[in-house]
Amino acid sequence: MEIKYVERSLIIELNKKITHEWNVRHPESSEFTSASESRLDEVLRMVQVVGNKLEIKDQIMTKAAHILGGLSWTQAFSSGNKRTAILSTTIFLRRNGLNITFPKEEQRELRRLLFEIQEEEDIYNKR
Repeated sequence: MEIKYVERSLIIELNKKITHEWNVRHPESSEFTSASESRLDEVLRMVQVVGNKLEIKDQIMTKAAHILGGLSWTQAFSSGNKRTAILSTTIFLRRNGLNITFPKEEQRELRRLLFEIQEEEDIYNKR
């Protein structure tokens, strides 16, 4: 089985749509869209190479974890990084035959964990 990746252009488009939807719902605190393609490419290169010696399902899960954590860590976009990470990871998993859904209470926990990743990145970069 060949692993099907999520393209950089799709991830950028997802972020634009996420930001647009936010701005429609929250015009009082609108966000703008910009991307650091070098940071995004860094995540995508990592995803390409990580876990390649594992069994296929473990490869997919390892790569999915790196998409989710990597996009949250690198903050490749000016806004919507965690939302983009979750959606990109979901698309990656579905493209590779895994359909994972999170109940509402687990979605909150996932967002909390992604905020922690972002905070750790902020601390790391201040050193």
